[in-house]
Amino acid sequence: MYLCVLNLYYTMTTLPELEKLIATGALSDLDLSGGEWKNLNFSDCTLTNINFKNATLENCSFDNATLTGCDFDQSTQDEKDTLHRVSFKKAQMENCRFRNANITWCDFRYATVNNATMEHAVVDHCDFYRAFLMGVIIFRRAKISDSSLYNAYFDQGATIRRENLKDDRILQENEEKYREFLTQWHILGTGDRKNDQQAVSDWDATEAVKNRRADAEDIYKTLNGLWAGKGFIADANWAYVKGRQQERYRMCADLKNKKLSLVAKITNCWRIVTNFLSDICFGYGESMTRMILTYIVSVFLFAWLFYGNASLPSYFESLWISLKNMVGVGSDVISDVSPLLDVLNILQTTIGILLTGIFGFILGNKIRNQ
Repeated sequence: MYLCVLNLYYTMTTLPELEKLIATGALSDLDLSGGEWKNLNFSDCTLTNINFKNATLENCSFDNATLTGCDFDQSTQDEKDTLHRVSFKKAQMENCRFRNANITWCDFRYATVNNATMEHAVVDHCDFYRAFLMGVIIFRRAKISDSSLYNAYFDQGATIRRENLKDDRILQENEEKYREFLTQWHILGTGDRKNDQQAVSDWDATEAVKNRRADAEDIYKTLNGLWAGKGFIADANWAYVKGRQQERYRMCADLKNKKLSLVAKITNCWRIVTNFLSDICFGYGESMTRMILTYIVSVFLFAWLFYGNASLPSYFESLWISLKNMVGVGSDVISDVSPLLDVLNILQTTIGILLTGIFGFILGNKIRNQ
């Protein structure tokens, strides 16, 4: 027997009457606010203007349901779970509200959410696989943690931003958390994972964990495209960097793939090296600090090489020569030298020109972001 508190607009005051309405498959204009609702099955129902405000729902199902104008708001944001182990799989939701809600271990797979408010909501351990978030979806000051956004579609009206991702990371970056999310879903989540044909999925959690870097790469590059298109350049650049890093981790994991040919592995090795150098030296063209450090290291490195091979009177003089080379100004101090020093001169001047160009690009990018 369910323990519920009912406060309905109509004369209905008992749970059996509510169950009769659920059995009809159509519910509208009901005030179910403030109640504690457990184990209710609204699957395949049509719900219109249902008020769940300040209510808590646990182990409830809205699978394949159509929800219009339903209100899951909370008056204040606190640590109490307000939607726990609730399934909205393949639900059609329009103009629904989740302001201040604590949404934990909930299933939004294959759901279509059109025009919703999740302002100040906490979304934790939820699955949005193949969810469509259409129209205006407000995520202002919401926090999303340990939730899978893989293959989720965010329309241009979705206001999700970098600040909505708790600790600046997504679930797939944490192997331990992701494994728990996949293997414990049937216990901590909404039950056995089923595909869109309602059959128990035959996917392998171990294989899914192995592919987490590729999944993370797709998620970040999707967010990069979304934010770039909306003009959130700083967020887009951050997602671009994260996507490139996940790309490198994915290529490193691919080296263990026995199905990958030797040529493909050699190609991957080269891409890994260039990816790493681009990251460590320039932050993929996004880090002014790394750019400046790379420039300084280059000056001191070539100064050390000149000092050791040109018999210069002091290291400071070689440092001055190195600095001039970086800006393309030759030095009369080094003349009639060995071919090695000629090569070093040409190499440093070339590197200096390239670094100056990259510096200008990064600086312009930073100014544009501000």
